[in-house]
Amino acid sequence: LIPDLEAGCSLSDSITVDNLRQWKKEHPGAITVGYVNTTADIKSELDYCCTSSNAVNVVKAIPEDKQILFLPDMFLGSYVSKMTGRKNMLIWAGECHVHAGITPESVQKKLDSMANAEFIVHPECSCTTPMLYDVASGHYNGRQVQILSTDGMMKYVNQSSANQFVVGTETGILYRMRKQNPGKTFVAASDKAECQYMKMITLEKVYDSLMQEKYEVKVPKDIADKARLAIERMLAIN
Repeated sequence: LIPDLEAGCSLSDSITVDNLRQWKKEHPGAITVGYVNTTADIKSELDYCCTSSNAVNVVKAIPEDKQILFLPDMFLGSYVSKMTGRKNMLIWAGECHVHAGITPESVQKKLDSMANAEFIVHPECSCTTPMLYDVASGHYNGRQVQILSTDGMMKYVNQSSANQFVVGTETGILYRMRKQNPGKTFVAASDKAECQYMKMITLEKVYDSLMQEKYEVKVPKDIADKARLAIERMLAIN
């Protein structure tokens, strides 16, 4: 069920099936690796699916002599390329509009205002690209830095002995962080990092969708079967 049919995803929208098929045609024999934030149609054309937390491991599992087409997020792709050292990985120029708006300037401004804060950031953020070599090493301008998936962020802040964090991802996660860690301070790396698509899914719409069983999603069997292969290959690696 989808509570609101207009609640899309700018990252998913950045590549179409026709785009992907043409890209594959231009690079015969290449291995396609796609982020989980893609449509079922896209997944049906992939060799491997990946998440932000396992993308590095998925790419490492592919023979080094194989060219890789990584899609659709260019910032996650740049991070994976750096962490794996892959030179034969082509990256699609897609982005999440929210993460793309988290710039190094906005991050530095928040870090300057919180001298003792740790910096945790999602690998989809545009700020990771110009800061990549520093951030990937675990430090940025003398600060402790963690590049983590959304779930990884939650686990990290719950266990960390630090009390202040600058958080580089969609601001909605701050609610959960503050609720689970009332004694700690969490500040968004950018106050503008809000996904209007996500905000369209309200509690009332979820309730109505469940009660009325409306807006059911049906994936054709042939698409589902092919998409499942990419997901199962990912799970086999993980």
